[in-house]
Amino acid sequence: MKESKIIKIFIVFSFILVITGGFLLWQKDWFYNPLAYNSDENNSFWKITPEVFGFNEEKTYLLLFQNNMEIRPTGGYLGNFGIIKIKNAQPTSFEIHDTNIFDGFGKIKTIPPQPMQDYLGIKNWQMRDGNWSPDFLESAQKVEYFYHLQGGQEEFDGIIAFNASGLKDFLKMNGPIYIDQLNKEFNSTNILYDLEYEVERGYLERGYGDGERKTVFKILIAQILDQIKEKNFLDKMSLINFISDQLNKKNILLYSKENQIQKLIQNQEWGGRINRFYQGDYIMINEANLGAKKSNYFVERELDYFLDMSGEKPKANLKIKFNHSQFEKNWFNDDYRAYLRIYLPKESSDFTSPFQINFDISEEFNKKVIGFWIDIPAGTEKIFEINYLLPDRIKGENYKILIEKQAGINILPFQILLKTEEKNYLRKGQVENIWEKEIFLK
Repeated sequence: MKESKIIKIFIVFSFILVITGGFLLWQKDWFYNPLAYNSDENNSFWKITPEVFGFNEEKTYLLLFQNNMEIRPTGGYLGNFGIIKIKNAQPTSFEIHDTNIFDGFGKIKTIPPQPMQDYLGIKNWQMRDGNWSPDFLESAQKVEYFYHLQGGQEEFDGIIAFNASGLKDFLKMNGPIYIDQLNKEFNSTNILYDLEYEVERGYLERGYGDGERKTVFKILIAQILDQIKEKNFLDKMSLINFISDQLNKKNILLYSKENQIQKLIQNQEWGGRINRFYQGDYIMINEANLGAKKSNYFVERELDYFLDMSGEKPKANLKIKFNHSQFEKNWFNDDYRAYLRIYLPKESSDFTSPFQINFDISEEFNKKVIGFWIDIPAGTEKIFEINYLLPDRIKGENYKILIEKQAGINILPFQILLKTEEKNYLRKGQVENIWEKEIFLK
């Protein structure tokens, strides 16, 4: 599978945001706002910030750069990784590595999950595919396992993942960037596609050699750095709010090996964990692009959920509609081929579908998991539908549901229609991280 070079620019960009944001957060007197920062969680954050950013001792972090134009369970394809050492909120060492090249040195064979064997045709599970679990902590630990298995020597205090779409969000906040040398403006609408084009095709049209294909990255990063340096107090406040927003959208995921820090990460929903203990209804869909190039740039999905609680058993009907908006197949786009997993309450049963779907049924994270292959032809819409029975505990005087969104997906629109003996209840919305609702039935 060919690496997406767009991640290279995002590596440096993400590093700038994390270090800048961390240092500004530590400097409390720059922006203290008692209305925004008076919660127990934020008070705790003040206490642990010196620990996170190396004010007590140097810290080493593994950085995972995920291209969510090629979606994977925790965000996107892991084409590159970085290693950063931080002391007093300043980098003392920073390395970038091509995960595909790093994997080439691996000699120990590990059997991949079955969908990777079936659809990627690989016989060895390595670091670039290590983020297979939708639970970020488990994926982060697996990626670190492969790092050490293949000869990596560093020991990490934590792991941070970044999704490429954060760059698009940054330009929404910051405004477009014009590069004189290319006579081209990069804005929030075109940044991801155009950067991909420049390093795959555009550099040849401009007469650059293979060794100069990343010139656009160097120029763009230099301009971003200059703009950040020139930002005033209010602009720096916007940068901090931007980082917080990226954490809340799961475009940045965190894992710390220090228990107090990890507890705070989980309390703030910044760790990409699967909720194992929720006692109400539950839905999470998780996709792994296994051979559809960068088609996720054009793919959107939405949920249509119908729950009938008027009978003896609660009966559920879940429809997932995918819209692949780009007809043309080329170096960037193809039919969307992915392995889809649906996470439901553990006691769910009797799965059927009006379509021919070969279900893989398993259990994980105290959930029932329904997995199957999906193929959405370019430029079309397609609906996948399953029927199932929910556990009796879902019924009662009030109904609770939690919907979790996969990291790397922008938003997940949904519609819920709940039918009881007395009346129907309709709820519509969209999920940016998690969505939890309690509906009182009586």
